[in-house]
Amino acid sequence: MRKRFHLIGLVVFLLSNWIIFVAHTAELKIEKTFTEADGLASNTVLTVFEDSHGNVWFGTTDGLTRYDGKNFQTFTTEDGLVRNTIGLIFEDQRGMLWFADGVLSSFLERGKPIDMSWMETPLSELDLTPHLETTEETRRIVPLKGVSRYDGKAFRIFTTADGLADDTIQDIFQDKAGTLWFATWSGLSQYNGEEFNNIVINGPMGMDVLPNWWDEIKAIAQDTTGNFWFGSTAGVTYYNLQKARFRHFAIDEDFTPFQEMGKSGTAHITDLQFDAKDNLWMSRSGAGKENSGIRRYDGKKLTIFPQSEALPMSSVDKIMLDSSGNLWFTGIKNLPQKLHETGDSARMIFPKDKSGVSVYNGETFQNFNTDDGLPSNRVWSVFEGSSGKLWFATDAGAAVGVYLPSEK
Repeated sequence: MRKRFHLIGLVVFLLSNWIIFVAHTAELKIEKTFTEADGLASNTVLTVFEDSHGNVWFGTTDGLTRYDGKNFQTFTTEDGLVRNTIGLIFEDQRGMLWFADGVLSSFLERGKPIDMSWMETPLSELDLTPHLETTEETRRIVPLKGVSRYDGKAFRIFTTADGLADDTIQDIFQDKAGTLWFATWSGLSQYNGEEFNNIVINGPMGMDVLPNWWDEIKAIAQDTTGNFWFGSTAGVTYYNLQKARFRHFAIDEDFTPFQEMGKSGTAHITDLQFDAKDNLWMSRSGAGKENSGIRRYDGKKLTIFPQSEALPMSSVDKIMLDSSGNLWFTGIKNLPQKLHETGDSARMIFPKDKSGVSVYNGETFQNFNTDDGLPSNRVWSVFEGSSGKLWFATDAGAAVGVYLPSEK
């Protein structure tokens, strides 16, 4: 009888600990997934945004869809949109909405073959003439690049003809003074509501890093002192706003200032985000085999996070800080490239693993995927709505749900 009581006690102890373990595990509960069947322009959703009026906007590969809670309406280049692929949505202080592709460099389907047969074509036979979209008719065929602004009634397109440094827009930011900052492939553009002022970032001359790569700006972040940080193909640039002084950082183990003629590889920064403790988080594409493509700088040292089951990405697209201080990361895991040859052509294949989405609660990482209700493991971005619900832009629609953090 005594042994039976001991056995029962052991079972109760194990069950209670298992229950506690489950109760302390964070959960993601997906409530609904919106697709073309509901009214979206495409199932490939690159970004989701809620404006100040409560409308939810979906940037897709085939147009921009607005949802007012009841009805869906899609806008395309025929309505004045800059292009049908929209991966960047921003609302300024006046309530104007800005739209751009925002994903030009990372939108390649790396798992599909890229035709390299053009390499065998004589240069004289290649059509290298720039295609300028100048008429209303050609705009419908080949959408203009640049950025679109929507005032609630109509779209207006801004391009280099209006003063932008470049027509490829990767990020948009507005400072407290109301100035809009545009990250482009040819530097930064500031817009005061009337005209553009362009800033060229002449990075230091490096053995491996070309100066113009510092001008390929991908991300903008502002610290608590009001100074800016810019992520580029080459690395990270700090900009003292009052002194108009730049300082360049190479993404090495110490995050030390980049020295003239120093040797450093390219960083391929994709996003920057300050957390609640003023740590600077940066993501990059094409990281090594063992690290996740995520780095954190606390003002003294750089922390490189290794790949794991909870953080499987080697190329990270976006970082999102939610209202509770959690950080969300989207991206893929790059696999070794392969050359596929046939009798007529050679094709380079860039395999990848879709990695779902990972969240960092300040202590640990956790990954969510289709097993947790996501419609796809290819998550492009995450957005938090005014209600606190999270939107996940995927290649199988836009999912909305709630994150239930673990109890500490």
